Amino acid sequence: MSERRNDGRRRRLPLSAVEREFHDAIDRLIAGKPRHAKLKRLVAEGRLRISPSTVALESGRSRTLIALQKCRLPEVRNRILMAARVDEIASPRTAAEVIVRLREQVVSLKQELACSLGWQQEHFLAREKAEREAAQWRDALRRIEDHAKEDDAKIRPIRPSRPKR
Repeated sequence: MSERRNDGRRRRLPLSAVEREFHDAIDRLIAGKPRHAKLKRLVAEGRLRISPSTVALESGRSRTLIALQKCRLPEVRNRILMAARVDEIASPRTAAEVIVRLREQVVSLKQELACSLGWQQEHFLAREKAEREAAQWRDALRRIEDHAKEDDAKIRPIRPSRPKR
């Protein structure tokens, strides 16, 4: 957090400048274009993870400024943690990890399927009920119309209707 003066003494950079350096480092890591050689190698291998250590390494600053829970730059730390959550899905390294992840995935898919089937069943029953009610109302309307036709056939006007002019 210091910078050399012309006279050889060091002076501290303002905390806002250090914070900006951390944010720039996070942006480069998210874009997958770090400047540090070790991080470039990790990007090439597809194993780069965003963490306080990698951000500190990329920015050339101390990890303790952002890694601890009560650090000096909590906004930077929160941004790192949010970026790390996006990249949580990392490829497994061993067969045991693959098996564990697949088993977890099978369990979650079975739960989703059971939930989906339950909703399908509810929808199907509601649709059947609605179709039965619609049929009842159609039949009732047909009966009313039939009764109206029968009543019209039985009723005869006493006076003949006048033609309209």
